[in-house]
Amino acid sequence: MNETDIELYLNRILCGYLIFVFNNEKYELRYPSNSLKYEANILYNNILNDEKYNEWIREEFTEKIMIGLGLWQNNTVKILEKLEKNQENLKVDLFKNLLNKDMQNKIRPQIRTIEDQINRIFKTKQDFLYNTLEGYASSIKNEFIICNTLYKDNKLVFKNRDKQDQASYQFFNSLVNTINEHTIGMTIFKTIARNGLWRSYWNASKENIFGKPTIEWTDEQKSLVNITKMYDNVYEHPECPDDKVINDDDMLDGWIIVQKRKIKKQKSEQSMDSSNPRLKNAQEVFVLADDSEGAEEVFGLNSQEGMHRIKEKFGAIKGKENVDDLELPDVKRDALMELNNALKQRKS
Repeated sequence: MNETDIELYLNRILCGYLIFVFNNEKYELRYPSNSLKYEANILYNNILNDEKYNEWIREEFTEKIMIGLGLWQNNTVKILEKLEKNQENLKVDLFKNLLNKDMQNKIRPQIRTIEDQINRIFKTKQDFLYNTLEGYASSIKNEFIICNTLYKDNKLVFKNRDKQDQASYQFFNSLVNTINEHTIGMTIFKTIARNGLWRSYWNASKENIFGKPTIEWTDEQKSLVNITKMYDNVYEHPECPDDKVINDDDMLDGWIIVQKRKIKKQKSEQSMDSSNPRLKNAQEVFVLADDSEGAEEVFGLNSQEGMHRIKEKFGAIKGKENVDDLELPDVKRDALMELNNALKQRKS
């Protein structure tokens, strides 16, 4: 995205409305006021109440019905969790290979593949949600908002729209599709948040950036500010990464995941130490985990030296029925160090 595109999106966000062209005519989609959103919420609740005894699928039963139709599996949630975990690990690997271009070229396609798989799963569920009562109520609510915020020549386009008029409804849907094409995605928000033009505004007036109370900010304005604050936290971090990492969304995600894991590990260590002070200086601690995820978390509490000792032990006992304690590499090493220290003390 070039500077001209960034400036276009930024000015749109600053203004708080969208201007677009459809069939060679200019339209303006304004942001709904809080009172209009309140009316839309009431409309939504009224639909749920009026239709609750009719034969609608309810959102809470979506997954069960989708399983019955073969659109969802019993283990889909676990599959999603595994995909998201794998994606996290790949982003961490990408960050750690900042200087290895070949590895980056191998890892990025894998990230995109998993991203596509996750998006397909979510889209399947989202598409089905349109068939629920909640999905129907949401569509009516959104129609109400658009009909009261879409202008042409400073006049509402659909003030007197007749829902029974098929031509009018098709025209409405065409306009909505055009509006959806102008949605600002996360990648664009991040690009703007890093850009010098926006940051010059932000650094000059963080407290009054849009010249109005926070409660009156548009969703796009709130999104941009929240993402900008995230970048501020990165820039101010004592281990702030290289600009190459900051400007690369996947790598930065990897860096953030690494920091989160560090904090989680520190908290787990502190919690374990405080629950039993005797564990603090122990070389090895056996903890019973509830499941594989818990075992992984406990295993992760080890330092790099601890991880190395564990791998050595597994290597020594592999394929053997019985192994004496003194045959273990780390025990041998510790015993040898104690012997050397004892000999040194005798000589002195």
